Amino acid sequence: MTALVEARGLVKHYPIRSGLFGREAGRVHAVDGVSLRVEKGETYALVGESGCGKSTTGRLLLKLEEPTAGEVLLDGKRVKRLRGKDNSGFRRRVQAVFQDPFSSLNPRLDVATIVEEGMLIHGLYQRPGERRERAAELLSLVGLSPDSLSRYPHEFSGGQRQRIGLARALSTGPEFIVADEAVSALDVSIQAQIINLLEELRDRLGLAYLFIAHDLAVVRHLSHRVGVMYLGVLVEEGPAEEVFTQPLHPYTEALLSAIPDPDPKAGRKRIILAGDVPRPDHPPPGCRFHTRCPRSRPACREGEPAVVKPSANRMVRCHFLVN
Repeated sequence: MTALVEARGLVKHYPIRSGLFGREAGRVHAVDGVSLRVEKGETYALVGESGCGKSTTGRLLLKLEEPTAGEVLLDGKRVKRLRGKDNSGFRRRVQAVFQDPFSSLNPRLDVATIVEEGMLIHGLYQRPGERRERAAELLSLVGLSPDSLSRYPHEFSGGQRQRIGLARALSTGPEFIVADEAVSALDVSIQAQIINLLEELRDRLGLAYLFIAHDLAVVRHLSHRVGVMYLGVLVEEGPAEEVFTQPLHPYTEALLSAIPDPDPKAGRKRIILAGDVPRPDHPPPGCRFHTRCPRSRPACREGEPAVVKPSANRMVRCHFLVN
């Protein structure tokens, strides 16, 4: 079965320039060999520490950046080869909701112009007044009054601005939305509202999401499948409930142990990782997690772990599966 969006061996390295002539002195390994699939109507969550490559992966899927190697496919078609109308169709079908609702909206434009911009670019709803009617419908869909069309971003709260950003993303009728830390800048009570809205829109419109986040409690509520990234590499993947209840990789175990427990008497053991995340321009040899892993062995330093599939829907990169 063809996935809606698929990444195959995505690699993104950024050159480090130095000296008078800007010669390449090294490379930042932002993403190294990431492969994933997002099905129609599915929420795929990508989690990990800051700097692990989550957002870069999202930008590669959006075609905002070109990969150093690997490829992105939409409905089985290579995105890199799309030209003209096909490329415009890709832009219409794939949209984004960004992290900061205070900087992702142009303060000089009113809400109507912001929401209608995508429709204008793609030539949608061309009859007089039709775009304005559609913009009003979209605002109602995301829980805002159509009267907001004549107002400006500074007149809204953070949660309301994120709703406007979501209405803008929906204006072209997309099938796939990359939500990059879309709720992390909001208050907890507002986060819950936006998460419920994302879930409602997914089910109502048949959307697929790549949901990039570091809040694992949010991820568990919203996602169908989870991919865990560490230092540019996807180290574990599987159905959300299985990953949360039976983590296979030591790094996933450590992340899950950091989730606040509402019952302090439960006695859940917190796993404290030693040291800092290695520099992405000098990733360690072998398993990239071995410098902090409490179960590290000599084999972990000697060779990169192969992809292991303990079941049809689980994947892990680890020399020693966690029991």
